[in-house]
Parts: sequence; C-alpha cells; structure tokens
Amino acid sequence: MTTKSKLTIMNFDQDFATVNLILNSTFKTRGVDAFALSLIKAEKQLRRVFTFLIFQNPSFDSTHYDELRKALAANKQIYFEGFIKGFNLISTRQLSEIYGDKYNNDIADLLDFAKDRNKIFHGQITANGLTREDLINRVNHIKLWCKNIADKLELEIGYDGFGNSLRKSKLSLTLNNLDKFDTIAKYQDFLKNDLQR
Repeated sequence: MTTKSKLTIMNFDQDFATVNLILNSTFKTRGVDAFALSLIKAEKQLRRVFTFLIFQNPSFDSTHYDELRKALAANKQIYFEGFIKGFNLISTRQLSEIYGDKYNNDIADLLDFAKDRNKIFHGQITANGLTREDLINRVNHIKLWCKNIADKLELEIGYDGFGNSLRKSKLSLTLNNLDKFDTIAKYQDFLKNDLQR
C-alpha cells in the first residue's frame, strides 16, 4: 500500500514557523538569529512576488522555469529595493499604495534593519548597540510587514510571496511594461538596466 504525500502550500505562518521556534527557545542568540532569518524571509518574499509578476507575462510558461531562474541568479546586484522598483514597473498599482499608510515608515525601517543585519553578518558591532529585546522587536516589525504584504498582495495579484512563484495567477491581471521582459534576453536586460543597485 502506498501513501501519497500531501503537497504543502507555503504561507506566512508556515514560513515563519522556524522564526517562532527560535524566538520561543531559551538560546542566548535567539534575538540575533531570529532577526537575521526574518529579514532574509522578507527579502525572499519580495523577490518571489517580483518573479511571480514576471511569470504572468503571456510569453512565459513552465518551459521557461530554468531560464528565468538562471537569469535572476546570474544577476548579483539586485537587492530588496530593486525588487520593489521592479514590482512598481510591472504592477498597475505601486507597492506603497497596496501596502497602505505606514509604507514609508515601514520600508525605511526595513532598509535600516538590513544595514544592521549586514554588519552582524560580517561580525561587526551595530552603531545602535542593539539588545536582544531590540532585535526581537525588529523581528516582530518584520513579521508585521510580511503579513501585511502577504494579505494585501493575495487580494491584489493572487499571490502572497510564499511558495512557488513560477505559476500563473488565478486572477486576471493587467500589467505594465510586458514588452520589457517578453523574452529571456529582454528579461536579462530588464534586470540589469532597471533593477540593479
């Protein structure tokens, strides 16, 4: 007798379950570990949202998975703010408009958090002298950002930024600048010319 394994569809709660395990532990490094992991998850979520929009181009289907992934992987100069720029170039509504009133404050916080995370990754001391409590507060802030983005984008584009991004939306989407990335070569140029830092 064989049993079929159920395909688990990732969502916010599942993706952040590891962060919650760390936060609920007694490890002395739980603040810094959860902080770094949360920020990675926020960046990954936005990258997936961007690639989801790219895949909505009618020119792409499942035969293009590998080429699309390789094109993005080959570009090492695209960061969080680049994916926001890409989203804004493709979507008919800006991310700030979809996110809501606190967008400017929240995005500024996340970009500051990334600077602290980068210093931590390199074994340096942050200028702010962050305590475990400070880091845990930042984790909670990042989680609120990701949850808000997930909920709003699920309604807006039919995808929350978790799970496989190379799939077609269940919603009928109108997108901008489709001619800038309707071939792999144009997609490579779009990444290089419009999204790089």
